[in-house]
Amino acid sequence: MSQNEKIDWGKATEMEEALNASEAERLARVRIFDPKEIVRKAKEIREIVDEDLGTIRYVLLSYDELNEIIEKHKDNRDRSIQLLFKQLSPANEGLKVEDIRKMPYEVVVRLLMKLQTEGSFFQRPQKPSQNGSQTTEERRPSDSSRMSTVTHFK
Repeated sequence: MSQNEKIDWGKATEMEEALNASEAERLARVRIFDPKEIVRKAKEIREIVDEDLGTIRYVLLSYDELNEIIEKHKDNRDRSIQLLFKQLSPANEGLKVEDIRKMPYEVVVRLLMKLQTEGSFFQRPQKPSQNGSQTTEERRPSDSSRMSTVTHFK
C-alpha cells in the first residue's frame, strides 16, 4: 500500500463486524451433548399421528424403566401391556393398566408398533408428501432402530 492510499476504516469495521457475526452464528450452531438435557427431553410429552387412531400422546421409556418392566413381568403379554401403559399414562391422565388390557388386541399391537417405529427419541421433522399429506422423513438404520422392543420379548 502506498502512502497516498487511505485506509477505509468504516469498511474495515464493517468487515470485522460481519466476521464476528459469522463466527457467533457458527458457534451457535455447534451443539454440545448434555446428558441432563437428553433426560429432560425424553420425559416431554410427544405426539405421533395414526391415520385410524388419531394423535397418540406418549413419553419415552428410560433405560431403567424398560429394564424394570423386563425384570418384573416375565410374560411377554404382560410386558407389552406394561410398556404401553408406561408410555401412554403420563400423557393420558387417569389411564389405568386395565384400560390397556380392555383395548382390542389389534389396537394394542398397532400402538406398540407405532411407538416403536415412529416414537423414537430421534424423531425427524415431518415434511409434506407429493399428495399434500404429512410424511416422516426416513431414518438411517442404526443399531438401536433395528432392535425391536417386541424382539426383546420373544
